[in-house]
Amino acid sequence: MYKNSLFASLALAIVSSTAFAQSDTTLESSNETKRLDEIFVSTKTDKTQEDISASVTVITAQDIEKLNATDIKDVLLKSAGMVEIGGAMGNGGTFVSIRGTRETDTLFLIDGKRANNTAGYIESSNFQYNMVPLDAIERIEIIKGAKSSIYGSDAMGGVVNIITKKDKRALYGSIDVKAGNSSAENGVDKQSYSANIGGNISEKLYMFLDVNKTNRDATGNSNGTFLEGLDSTSGITKLRYDIDDTQNIYASYIKGVDKREDYNGPQTYKVERDIYTFGYEKVFDKFGVGLDYTKAKTDTKVSSSVFNGTHDLETDTLKAEAKISAIDYNYIVLGAEATKEEYSRNGMNLSQNFDRKIYNYYIQDEIDLGDFIFTLGANLDDNDKYGTQWSPNAGTVYKIDDKQRLKLNYSEGFKAPTLKQGDGGYVFNERPIPIMNVIILGNDDLKPETSKSYELAYEFYGEDTTFKAALFRTDLKDMIETRNISTQRTVIPGFPPKISIVSTNQYSNIEKANIKGFETDLKYDFNENHTLNANYTFLKTEDESTNEELEYRPKHTFNLGLSSDFAWGISSYLSANYIGTQYYTDSNNTTNKSSGYAIFNAQISKKITNDLTVRIGVNNIGDKKFDDGEPYYLERRLAYVGLNYKF
Repeated sequence: MYKNSLFASLALAIVSSTAFAQSDTTLESSNETKRLDEIFVSTKTDKTQEDISASVTVITAQDIEKLNATDIKDVLLKSAGMVEIGGAMGNGGTFVSIRGTRETDTLFLIDGKRANNTAGYIESSNFQYNMVPLDAIERIEIIKGAKSSIYGSDAMGGVVNIITKKDKRALYGSIDVKAGNSSAENGVDKQSYSANIGGNISEKLYMFLDVNKTNRDATGNSNGTFLEGLDSTSGITKLRYDIDDTQNIYASYIKGVDKREDYNGPQTYKVERDIYTFGYEKVFDKFGVGLDYTKAKTDTKVSSSVFNGTHDLETDTLKAEAKISAIDYNYIVLGAEATKEEYSRNGMNLSQNFDRKIYNYYIQDEIDLGDFIFTLGANLDDNDKYGTQWSPNAGTVYKIDDKQRLKLNYSEGFKAPTLKQGDGGYVFNERPIPIMNVIILGNDDLKPETSKSYELAYEFYGEDTTFKAALFRTDLKDMIETRNISTQRTVIPGFPPKISIVSTNQYSNIEKANIKGFETDLKYDFNENHTLNANYTFLKTEDESTNEELEYRPKHTFNLGLSSDFAWGISSYLSANYIGTQYYTDSNNTTNKSSGYAIFNAQISKKITNDLTVRIGVNNIGDKKFDDGEPYYLERRLAYVGLNYKF
């Protein structure tokens, strides 16, 4: 069946290509390149950003340079609708949430291809934020709201698509060195080094190579870790060969090794990532076809007091996609995708292996009727364990005038249980303390989680001002959590006697939740030298099983940034970030409410020459911190200096 689906995907590409073989194959390369730069590719559209019904955000390489970011998480959190949530159970980590949904509800893509969902297999992991070196990123595209209609499982909350550099010009490159020091109590030092080179080796052959190394100290005390230590090495290699003006073949390889450790132990992780991609693209006058294959491998070695062993996850994906504009007023995208997942867990005298196959078939049509643009789409997901699942999407854009848009969108999402959650043979047996044994069992009777997203948005695109505002609601159903099914207590003789506890839990569909809110996003150019960016996100969440707020969801999130260019090659970036009140559960299983906080940052850069830039900055100028036991650890004041050379 898996092989049949792969051949079906190949047939889609070949038949479509043959059917349109008589189309005009001439293509004005310069116009096409410009057009692609303007298009938000993650929604599979031929429209520019203002005419897409979904709520979208683009983060450019220039935006990333201003932030002194360590990883992709630092970048995402500065955008409207992206909020920081805790819950990483002791390693000091936090996650990115799209509009209050869980971190596992976000589908991460690299150049439109699926990456491994490690967060769904290794509890409290945030390895997905180190998949691609920041220097290798051309832009990041974010779709907010369910998008299973074109991406299938895992896109319940939205999609983050990391687009790597692929410009076409003479050889270019850069070298970047950065070091930060913190003199604050429990502060951490950081260092990062990166280099890249890219461009055309010949008239038809393009390459890009980037390598990056990042180090961060661990910090904590005798009670635990505030922020885990990080030693990360990553790299990407890309090749593209233009057969002619209308078709190309491409390949890429991403390699990463993360070493993470707690403060004074005992928990350490070593994560090795390998992502291989091969593809073919063909463009006619009113038709385009693509075929690609991706293999993503993540091998994780864990050493801790509760588990000593490995988690290995491998995903193979073959996708064929056709884009058709031959019908007047319509832009149609249809595709087929076959995926095979394999997960193995070995350690603690237990070896387990799981696998499954998934097939996706999707279609989307954008109907342009002048002042109105309608988007209709649907995805059929065929899972060899959970059967078929339909995910529709319907959106409308009303062009009030040349500068204003009114948008309405409805979408559905779903997420199949992970291999370990949905298999009754899965057993996890841990002993967090000597007298307690915690057992977690898989469940053959689980149903997929689902979501429904609603959105009403207004957008204004002026000469100096861009303003966006959106009301949204997301309903989550059949959320999967562990539920206690038995607790056994045994008295251990002695003086005084001790009680040994065995708690048995099982993955179950037990939760419903709803999230409501609104967000605003403003960009204003005072003049050609000064630009203000501001965004605000409000969340109102409810766990319908308890009628309480969802944990770690800040009610208010506000980001403010001011970019300025001065004489003598001097520029600056000043920013402020406010995170409002949020609820969390402490170590005594008591619900608490944390206070809001604000963090201020500043960076100044100076061009020494046209190619050499030096920058200095301070993050968390006020050295804001949470008190002990509050939701998560805040990085303390950090002063840094950096040097960038471009050629």
